[in-house]
Amino acid sequence: MNARRLSFSLWLLTSAAVLYAATLEGPRLGLVFDPAAKALRPILGIPGAATFGTPLELGLDLRKIAISPMQDYVLATEGEHNQVVVLAAGHTPMTPVAIHGADRGPDQIILSSGGQAAALYHKDRNRIQVVSGLPGAPRVSEELLLSAGRVLSALAVGDDGKTVLAGIEDSVYWVSPSGEVPILTGLHKIASITLASDHTALVADNAGNQIHRVKDVTGVAAADVVAGSKEGISAPVAVAISHDNRRAFVANGKSGTITILDLHGKTGATKLACGCKPTGLSRLAGDDVFRLTDPSNRPMWVLEAAAHQSRIVFVPAALTGSNHK
Repeated sequence: MNARRLSFSLWLLTSAAVLYAATLEGPRLGLVFDPAAKALRPILGIPGAATFGTPLELGLDLRKIAISPMQDYVLATEGEHNQVVVLAAGHTPMTPVAIHGADRGPDQIILSSGGQAAALYHKDRNRIQVVSGLPGAPRVSEELLLSAGRVLSALAVGDDGKTVLAGIEDSVYWVSPSGEVPILTGLHKIASITLASDHTALVADNAGNQIHRVKDVTGVAAADVVAGSKEGISAPVAVAISHDNRRAFVANGKSGTITILDLHGKTGATKLACGCKPTGLSRLAGDDVFRLTDPSNRPMWVLEAAAHQSRIVFVPAALTGSNHK
């Protein structure tokens, strides 16, 4: 075999190896935090044909975790001092970068719907720190003080890093440097708030079995009820908005169902049975794909809310003792 043929053969073998590796990796639905392994774990595959990958060996002691809805970074507290760090999901290794000015040990980490901003809530200080510029240039851009004695039940932040909404007792407030402005009152138990890019908020009232909408939250706020028990709302634990702001998704804790609402009112509500008890709506990669339950020793349920046909599928539980432990 001459040198040219040998070189070509080696090129073929190398190309095949690269192609094989890429095929093995395949598409990813995103990342989840596996509490049993105390590690981040990739979800390999597509909705309906996905499995858990091997836990990532980061060498970090991650505590509180918030995974970007774009699946491009992780915001977390790390180590015994609970320092707030950001890790770029597309980089290997995932090196933590501390966020300058962020106080350690926040009680909650909430990300905006597009992942461009975050809110860090410190209960003991009645303070919210807003982090903007995620993921590439994160910085604390705002510090907001809450009235003494007020405890949050829900929190949302806009991608602009300037709009912060807080559920406190029976009301939703726009929290600004000037104070708290009520935009929705008379609720029962606020379980979830989400903010769309057009400054419209959806609020899930867990005890009232209703989904409220508030338009122009930082202007002349106008509220209405977009769904209730008639539409299948039953102790909602989370609400989310589609990428195009045309639909809403509601996770119903009592009935174990997902309600899909047309926010333009052109079609009726759609209800999907989960066969599970949903704990939230955490966005994964894809066209309006959401994680409904947390990783455990049982299957993890996923909503694939494609506009033409929505369905609920599951990711099989990782097998203990296998290479997917």
